[in-house]
Amino acid sequence: MKQKKTHGQFGEILYRFTRNRLAVFGVIVIGILIVMALLADYIAPYGFDEQNLAAAKTPPCAQYIFGTDNFGRDIFSRIIYGAQISLQVGVIAVAIGLVVGGTAGIFAAFYGGRADTVIMRFMDVLMAIPGMLLAISIAASLGPGLRNMMIAIGIASSPGFARVVRASFLTVKGNEYVEAARSIGASDAHIIFRHILPNAVAPVIVHATLGVASAILSCATLSFLGMGIQPPQAEWGAMLSAARSYLRTQPYMAIFPGLFIMITVFSFNVIGDGIRDAIDPRLKD
Repeated sequence: MKQKKTHGQFGEILYRFTRNRLAVFGVIVIGILIVMALLADYIAPYGFDEQNLAAAKTPPCAQYIFGTDNFGRDIFSRIIYGAQISLQVGVIAVAIGLVVGGTAGIFAAFYGGRADTVIMRFMDVLMAIPGMLLAISIAASLGPGLRNMMIAIGIASSPGFARVVRASFLTVKGNEYVEAARSIGASDAHIIFRHILPNAVAPVIVHATLGVASAILSCATLSFLGMGIQPPQAEWGAMLSAARSYLRTQPYMAIFPGLFIMITVFSFNVIGDGIRDAIDPRLKD
């Protein structure tokens, strides 16, 4: 039986990842959404807030393939522009959570002792609060808006990153090459960024990928509750919230944004699972 030749560890991981059809499907879907978001001004047939009151509540048709909302705005165009918000929030909120939680996890794992106890007990307190409730509390205190929502979601996700980074660093910290670098007088920063971090990053990548899906879902939830994106900006959760009053008469107003939320979250989840299985096939269910 022939085996596919690969070049190095990265090639082996990439080969295993591409064999996971569900993960590849997720990459294709996210790729399409990214193209939609980047080229929204050229793809969307109408502006995200362009109104045509004469065509309000028009069901899906040739002119409006996803129909129009109660203000006569094209739902398809608003979904395309909404992809910009959702992907932006997903990536930036995860970056905030990674920086805050990752930094805390690195200090806790590397220095140990009292620093580890204080940092991780504080993270345990945050983890005792449900993530969505914590995000709602932070968003309510900061006020509605895109920037505040990303900060709220990022801070709410930081305890999870802290625990993952800490566990990954503790696994690598005791290896011989780390002790060798310490014995020749290497600085803490050199040991962390040159020796430990490159060998501890794999679980963090998986957690970050799955975290994007959670951040997008949290974004939709906060906007649905009125604590995220404010009208007239297009956002999938806000579109769902606006469609609540028309679920019986115009259900399509809620179906399409809900469908895009579901597909996007599902795609990021299967990508995260695919990366996890590719990095360590023993973890495959």
